[in-house]
Amino acid sequence: MMKKMFAAVAAIALGAVWSAAAQAEPVKIRIGWSTMPGHMIPVLYSKPEILKHYGKSYTVEPILFRGSSPQIAAMAANEIDMAAFSALALNLAVLNARQDVKVLADIIQDGVGQNHSETFLVRKDSGIKTIADMKGKRIGSNAIGSASDTAIRAMFKKNGMVDKRDFTVIEVAFPNIPIMLDEGKIDMGTVLQPVSDQLMATGKYEILFRAKDAVGPSQLVFLAGRADFLQKNRTQMMDFFEDHVRAMRWFNDPANRTEAVKIVADFMKQPPERLGHLFTQKDYYRDPFLFPNVKTLQDSLNVIKDVELAPQVITLEPRYVDLSFVQEAKRRIEANK
Repeated sequence: MMKKMFAAVAAIALGAVWSAAAQAEPVKIRIGWSTMPGHMIPVLYSKPEILKHYGKSYTVEPILFRGSSPQIAAMAANEIDMAAFSALALNLAVLNARQDVKVLADIIQDGVGQNHSETFLVRKDSGIKTIADMKGKRIGSNAIGSASDTAIRAMFKKNGMVDKRDFTVIEVAFPNIPIMLDEGKIDMGTVLQPVSDQLMATGKYEILFRAKDAVGPSQLVFLAGRADFLQKNRTQMMDFFEDHVRAMRWFNDPANRTEAVKIVADFMKQPPERLGHLFTQKDYYRDPFLFPNVKTLQDSLNVIKDVELAPQVITLEPRYVDLSFVQEAKRRIEANK
């Protein structure tokens, strides 16, 4: 009996050790993203000296997708824990995929103040000068229902034009849009920075409109997370967001700009001089503490319904927004100044 008792005590003790070891393992956070340098997610954790918790309470696995929409299925299949979502992607995740998803943090905002707004380019020799000139033409869009795609549909609807009847949308990955424009395979396309400025500098292209002309300032892309994952790993997620916000603030700091641009350029395998727009007013706006603009996000959802991308849209607050993580990140960062 004594042997059995000792064995039982030993088993309990060993179980406690295993449990403690399991709890000490960093939580792996799988994050979807689709564009660089806009989303910044693949490089935000490349400066370990400014991260207080990376490798201790959490690690990050960035996962590349073509746009916001493909991340819905990945989240529903439990393949990612957070996603770089557009307004429509969030709406579809909640209403179609029946996911409990929360808006957590800003990634990029479009058309805020003097900052960049997404550009929709045409060739100068195309004869296209107005939206009306696009009747019967082909449009390159990175993904149906993406933030860019929504702006396209909103602008064309303002001008009495709708998909399939008046124009054709072709899904094209962002890097291939300039090539297809040049080859005449599409007549208009969404061209991201820095390629937008590079194409304009050639004198062969012109801007037909900007996203802000269609929908005003908008929360273009934001970080959304699965509610079950957030609840299960709340302590680690608080640590993650402290580091996440710290990192983005470091990249946005003018004092670090040369090094920050080089980090991004190395990741993108481009010379730094091609990324001269980064972290200036030619770049997208990012909130200093990554608070998402919930009002403009709700406005975008209403636009989605208006352009008939969705028959109904969700009301964000209070159910689908959780700002507690960025609020705590701000509190910790300001307390450590």
